[in-house]
Amino acid sequence: MDKLQDGNKNNKKLKNMVNYLKNIQNNKIYKISVILILILLSVVFLILGLYYGGNSKTISIDDVTNFVIHQSTGDMFKDTLLKEVRFPQVFGAIAIGITLAGSGLMLQVLFRNLLASPYTTGISSGVLLMISFVIFIDSFSNLLNAFETSNVLIAGWIGGMISTVVLISIAFKVKESNSVIIIALLASYLFSGIRSYLINSAGGLAVDEYFGFVVGNLSKLTYNAVPPMAFATIIFIIASLFLIKPLNALIFGENYAKSFGLNIKKVRIVILVLTSFVVGLIIPYVGLMAFVGISAPYLARPLLRTSDNTYLLPASMLIGILLMLVCHIITLRYYLPFQLLFDIKTASVLPISAVLDVVGGLVVIYLIMQGEKKLVL
Repeated sequence: MDKLQDGNKNNKKLKNMVNYLKNIQNNKIYKISVILILILLSVVFLILGLYYGGNSKTISIDDVTNFVIHQSTGDMFKDTLLKEVRFPQVFGAIAIGITLAGSGLMLQVLFRNLLASPYTTGISSGVLLMISFVIFIDSFSNLLNAFETSNVLIAGWIGGMISTVVLISIAFKVKESNSVIIIALLASYLFSGIRSYLINSAGGLAVDEYFGFVVGNLSKLTYNAVPPMAFATIIFIIASLFLIKPLNALIFGENYAKSFGLNIKKVRIVILVLTSFVVGLIIPYVGLMAFVGISAPYLARPLLRTSDNTYLLPASMLIGILLMLVCHIITLRYYLPFQLLFDIKTASVLPISAVLDVVGGLVVIYLIMQGEKKLVL
């Protein structure tokens, strides 16, 4: 009788274990399926982004397909239009979606705060500050002209690194993650005050050039911007693969991560330097994209129903791509008819940041309304 009861207990344990393994397997299949769907949607919107080029009707879906597969449509004008105008903009949207969404997720895990992003941590503000020095201070611009590459690009990297040093110093001295975010925001306001002083003493043309960086816009991208943005994106993706395990360890707290031998300081520095590297490259080319880093990771979490960065990181990047491509298509496809209807002549294309700020702002407002407890990972 006892042996029979023991046998039943063992069978129950075995069934429970089998059910547990099935749940894990099903959950894994679900996550992979979601990621595959996101990849498929990204490809669809990539093609749509190449097809919808404002009010131009000269490009067909077949032309886009031939250009993607064969790198040529057979027509020189169409090839030039796709290569020099539409492809750089679509590629820029993809690169920005990957890097900013990935950076946002890493910073959120690092600081255990859902509002952490390159924008809220002051990294973007530091990049803009150094760019404003190039625009408004001739001596600083001439100094950077010694480099063979763009002085604005060099200034962006310098600004990103300065912001990173400030953020690392704050993070080492202040243990509470919310306090780090608040201090970083205050530092960004300090940078903004310096920029306002420079604007007040500058001429009209310089101010117009500066606001071209404040307002994120893909329309100024050219094919020459593709190689450096591709290089930065590839570096970011490779580095993020090595950061998945440290990020998963950080989810349970620094003490847990340290118990597994994780060097917290090293991981913190790597994430912040990597973020400043990509942000310092993106803003000089397309301007400020504020809310991609907050919105994409936040949308990815309930979609995948997990905090495992093995799946969450690529999903956040893919959602970042979708956000950028959808907003890009909206600015091209739906703003122009509105513009023609009301005879708006101030701009030919709505800046993508105008749409992103609305979407991202609504997401952030929703986050704040959830309460402080839900903002902490």
